[in-house]
Amino acid sequence: MSRFGDLLAAQPAVLVFTVVGLGYFLGNLKVAGIRLGIAGVLFVGLAFGAADARFALPDVIWVLGLIVFVYTVGLQSGPIFFNLFRRQWLKITALGVAAPLLAAVATLAAAKTLRVPAAVASGLFCGGLTNTPALAAAVEALRGSLEGSSLGPEALRSLLDGPTVGYSIAYPFGVAGLIVVMQVAGRVLRIDFRAESRKASLASGLAAEDLLSREIRVANPQIVGKRFGDAMLTELSGMVFTRRKRAELVDLVTPELVLEAGDVLVGVGSADAVGRAQILIGPLVEASVERLSPDIEYRDLLVLNRKVAGLPASRIGEAVGHPVVVSRIRRGGVHITARPSTVLEFGDQIRAVTHRDVLDRVTKLVGNSMKDYSEADFLSFSLGLIVGVLLGTVPIPLPGGRSVMLGLAGGPLVAALALGRLGRTGPIVWTMPPNANLTLRQLGILLFLAGVGTRAGTSFLHTLREQGAVLLAFGAAITLLAAILTLILAHRAFGYDMVSTFGLVAGVHTQPAALVFANAATGSEAPNVAYAAVYPIALIAKIVLAQILVLFVV
Repeated sequence: MSRFGDLLAAQPAVLVFTVVGLGYFLGNLKVAGIRLGIAGVLFVGLAFGAADARFALPDVIWVLGLIVFVYTVGLQSGPIFFNLFRRQWLKITALGVAAPLLAAVATLAAAKTLRVPAAVASGLFCGGLTNTPALAAAVEALRGSLEGSSLGPEALRSLLDGPTVGYSIAYPFGVAGLIVVMQVAGRVLRIDFRAESRKASLASGLAAEDLLSREIRVANPQIVGKRFGDAMLTELSGMVFTRRKRAELVDLVTPELVLEAGDVLVGVGSADAVGRAQILIGPLVEASVERLSPDIEYRDLLVLNRKVAGLPASRIGEAVGHPVVVSRIRRGGVHITARPSTVLEFGDQIRAVTHRDVLDRVTKLVGNSMKDYSEADFLSFSLGLIVGVLLGTVPIPLPGGRSVMLGLAGGPLVAALALGRLGRTGPIVWTMPPNANLTLRQLGILLFLAGVGTRAGTSFLHTLREQGAVLLAFGAAITLLAAILTLILAHRAFGYDMVSTFGLVAGVHTQPAALVFANAATGSEAPNVAYAAVYPIALIAKIVLAQILVLFVV
């Protein structure tokens, strides 16, 4: 065993993957229905660090893991975040800031009362709110403030380990407590999650229900004689129309098509969209239009061509020189109304409707290589990370002449949110295929947790023996306070349905395990939308607050 220990101490590559592998195994074990998930890597790292001081991974491991993790999170969240933030910015900002701010004030008060060191208190704040990037920001800020310090090596090491120690103590209840709050709220309030899911779908603008294909006869005199594009039927109803039947002639629906009384339009949309279309256009009919137009077909495609990603759906037809209607877009597990102006993203699943002899050209344009779907563009990835790291070094002034920075946790996140929303700049496509994004995101967080865990093992064991019970209660109080406040604000004060509220609670805590529970408990994927909307605001708030706590709490 000593020879294996010597190997681990001498070979960081072997050590990091030993910690990651064992931690991943531990994280997937269920105890009382709860799993630690990726946090298992942190606790295995702590165990290795406590067992032998030589088992401390180089700083470059956790730094690299951190920036890769937060950057890929930002790229994925950017489009949904800006879409919802534009419509609900005040509520989302209030929810994303209020709970972390209250938790920080409570942390400050408790730290002074219980004489908990600032470094440990900041870690308890991060662990109670289950936020790893905030922990990284606290560690980074503390390390910067101690440069040139006259403290001895042991004292310096103990101080630098403080945030990770506090985080490790508070994190387990940070996950479990959040789930308990959701369970209790669902039972006490007797929530009808099916009805709440319908409300969430309407509020988000994303169709969680199945899309319906329906045929509608033009009977409204207000639209007769108008061009289809001028009538704005898709924008007003939410249905996407693909075919028009007039007598025995069937054509594709294009913006220039002139509507006449008796025309039959074929479209797809949610049940509510169909209802609105009946009011705007006319009654439902059964004309079997698709069967009468064998030369018009559809094909389901993945957007894999980086020249297409970032273009509006209407530009597909322009690119192939023939009308093409994009009738469905599925992105990140949800349906998006395929308006002509909807910007396509790399990895979108779309349904293209056009004449049969054009489909192959459309397929070649959009892309159908599964190899491309799994590969990342590391030129744009590298450029984005450089921008994010530089942005993180910009000081944010605070009262009293001091300042904080977004740092390695916040800078790449903010840059990725903006670039993910932008999509592309000329030939550079900033977005990534979902498979590649997920793989890099998981690798990043695993490297970070393994790195900080192995470096804090000795301090964790000492602190747990000396103040374990007090710190556990401290961290639990932070978790419950933030979760209950978010639940009350979202559901009672701001009127969110309970399905979205569960997503908001998980998002404010930036806790994927709680999001998985929210999806399972509600029987819906609607919490994902609320989670993605509030996650960036809450994350940035906690990154800044964690630095304030670690630097300014006396």
